[in-house]
Amino acid sequence: MIKRILVLTLTTLTTGAALASSPAHADRSVASAAPKQPVVRGFYRGATVRYFDFGPIKLQPGNKLVPIWTFKNGSAGQHNVIDTVPGLSTYSPLWQVNEVTWVKGKKPRTLRSAAAIRSAAAAGEVRIIKTKTIVNCPVLGFGQAQVTGFSAGHTIHYYDLGPVKVAAGNTVVPLYDVTNGVAGQHNIAGDTIAQGQTAYPPLWAIKKVTWSRGATPRLLTSFAAIQSAAKAEELTITNTPLVVNCPLI
Repeated sequence: MIKRILVLTLTTLTTGAALASSPAHADRSVASAAPKQPVVRGFYRGATVRYFDFGPIKLQPGNKLVPIWTFKNGSAGQHNVIDTVPGLSTYSPLWQVNEVTWVKGKKPRTLRSAAAIRSAAAAGEVRIIKTKTIVNCPVLGFGQAQVTGFSAGHTIHYYDLGPVKVAAGNTVVPLYDVTNGVAGQHNIAGDTIAQGQTAYPPLWAIKKVTWSRGATPRLLTSFAAIQSAAKAEELTITNTPLVVNCPLI
């Protein structure tokens, strides 16, 4: 039986405020009737990559950050540039914005790599300013899995973009992982997600849900159901240090 998929009308947390100085070209080449998170094109070592732009994020000190280069006056075909992707030890979806500006009198050309940017800077063609702006922009297309979950009794889908190292005090939302559930059990997000909440951070703190000995496991599809079972002492909820980047789609 095919379950009805709830269409989550989500928008990005920003319309590009953090990266407004650069051309943010949303990739809408895949036709779909369902709203999708906008996908942005960028450059990585000469190749075109795609990523979600969740906009600025407020983080406490101590997070693993990597640079992303944006352009204030780039060429018509210029996109933002990154220098690491999923699978590399240097990768993080949390990017520190570096603004690149072509010097007056220098003709802008398309720069497709961090090396090209640094070379242009060394030649006095561009200036680079490291900003305090941090954005959450997980890169796509490197084997990340699309995962099924539940929220408020509905089926949802999200990308599992892997663990994120964030310092204590950062804004995260819970994602409940049932360790000994029945067949067909998926992770469960807060019930407000399925009600159309848009201003959510896609950084999820994993909480383990375990059915107690003697309890009869059943399918849980909402946080309300988890709360009810916990109140009846049928299960326990355990916090974990794991935070994952799981944007809804």
